Amino acid sequence: MYFPPSEYMKKIKLATRCYMHEALKTLDGLEYLLNTFERKWFEEHPQFKHIFHMPRERNHKVMGMWMLLLRMACMEKKKEAWFVVNGTFIRYGIKEHTLISGLNCRNYPGNYSKAGSEAFVKRQFKGQKTIRYQDVKTKLEKMVPVNRSQDRLRMAVVFFLSSILIAQTKTGDDATPVESFILREVDDLNFCKTFPWGRLSFDHMLGEIEHTMDHFKGTVKGTLWPVPGFCIPMEFLAFEAIQDLGNEFLEDYPDADEHCPRMCKKKFKKCESKGIPLSKIYKALDTTVVSYPSYPSYPSYN
Repeated sequence: MYFPPSEYMKKIKLATRCYMHEALKTLDGLEYLLNTFERKWFEEHPQFKHIFHMPRERNHKVMGMWMLLLRMACMEKKKEAWFVVNGTFIRYGIKEHTLISGLNCRNYPGNYSKAGSEAFVKRQFKGQKTIRYQDVKTKLEKMVPVNRSQDRLRMAVVFFLSSILIAQTKTGDDATPVESFILREVDDLNFCKTFPWGRLSFDHMLGEIEHTMDHFKGTVKGTLWPVPGFCIPMEFLAFEAIQDLGNEFLEDYPDADEHCPRMCKKKFKKCESKGIPLSKIYKALDTTVVSYPSYPSYPSYN
């Protein structure tokens, strides 16, 4: 185990960098609204459409994820994470990420890192060497739809991806640049529809989990820790795997489509605070036996 039991009651503020609520609000509130083509591109995207279907929660509920991180087991296999809760192993692997998110988690296509081109970046940022999240947002908010040009849609896709799926690790003056791969691949919007964003977001999240373990080294220190990346599957994992937690803190989302993944079908119950206190999670957890729910088969991306 990375953390001894003496650390399990220690809480910390996890600062997620998955800006789903803010990103969708920005897209909805542009001065020049998304036109029909741009809106349909997102809403009919085989993967991104699920994020538009989700309940619009202003705040992430991350203490369930923190409870799991405190119980992470040391494993040689680095392609998945395991947590031990009340003597039972809980896995966060590609299957869990897929079934909760509905994103495409198949293998990467060959030479995917060379997909697209720099043509879009050169047109819109004109020699700017470092392109950060705020640069993309500012540019998007000023863009006007132009006939026969898809550059505003490309900018919206970069904003969407860097807000939700592959978010920055730092903000402010020290903000990290937008991933160069994202800037290249949006030049080919068809490639963007078929690329396994679930696989990329999962690998990114595993890297952040490993970075978190390396940072704390078995001792909870400080009061704030950033968690960049698409954390929603990890956010739901404890409540999906532990039935008592799910019964206590989750409820069905009535507007969900039957073909939607699990993150669209459930939402967190309203509580007095912005998040779920760690103490309430422990009270509901107690000594309950942990068991996985029965999952359906993998989703289709046809």
